[in-house]
Amino acid sequence: MNTYIRGIFITSFAAILFGLNPLFVNYLQTSNINLLWTLFVRFIGSFLVFLFINLFKKNPIILKNNFKAYFKIFICAAFFLLTSVFLVYSYTKIPSGLTTVLHFSYPIIITLMSIQAKRDTFNFPLVISIILSICGVILVTNPSEMEFNLMGIISALLSAIVFSIYLFMLNDKDVKKIDNDVFVLFLNLFSVILLLIASIFIKDDFISIKNVNINFISSLGILGYILASAFGASLFSFGTRIIGGPIAGTIGAFEPLTAVFVGILYLNESCSKYYIFGVCLILLSTVIVSLFTARGKKARNLLHN
Repeated sequence: MNTYIRGIFITSFAAILFGLNPLFVNYLQTSNINLLWTLFVRFIGSFLVFLFINLFKKNPIILKNNFKAYFKIFICAAFFLLTSVFLVYSYTKIPSGLTTVLHFSYPIIITLMSIQAKRDTFNFPLVISIILSICGVILVTNPSEMEFNLMGIISALLSAIVFSIYLFMLNDKDVKKIDNDVFVLFLNLFSVILLLIASIFIKDDFISIKNVNINFISSLGILGYILASAFGASLFSFGTRIIGGPIAGTIGAFEPLTAVFVGILYLNESCSKYYIFGVCLILLSTVIVSLFTARGKKARNLLHN
């Protein structure tokens, strides 16, 4: 199996793991664990997992005389943390499947960023993809319904924007030089530090654990959220380094599909025909944009060779 195909499989599995996160977050919410504690559990747990992995593999985890690498990881962590903040908040306002579908507009955004950075070119397939994506968002959000939550929708879309910036930074030449396990270790460490800084300004909400129910469901939520997030982040960053951000967007289609499936099957979320059609349009738009951009053509050439 060549490196590119391996990158596709790794990214696919990571997307499925990310798609399970709404289920675990729901378990935490039913146990009255608030947003900040949910995020703290995720990042401190992921940090400990990768600290163990790096110590077990005897990886040198100190980046000697490389302040620029630390700084770039810190910036990556800020956008990665913001992605989780917007996603978890959105989960509390709108159905998890809808949140993930809206979040999945990030392949369009990162492609536009690549065009701005002259890594890709503006073309007809991209225009079609953008139109399909907009139509899909309109259908899944169903603005004619009075019950739709504007803040939840805005939060989900903001998660797509900041995640696109994070993916864009993963292709930085200095970031690529860092061992993936070491990168994810510091990604989670800096996220924890940023959360602790944030807790200074919203101290009461962060420290409060009143009415928290620690039981089998909450324990399952904590364990599942940590493992899915830790290994999902590691595998996705590793796969993205191999196949590139826009192509990873197509493979990431497994994330909203998994989230929609989990939402309908386990979280009792409704699914109208307009919703299904909108999901299909968004997925189709990301497939088009990833396969027919300059990077997509390069990917197809690699697959044929």
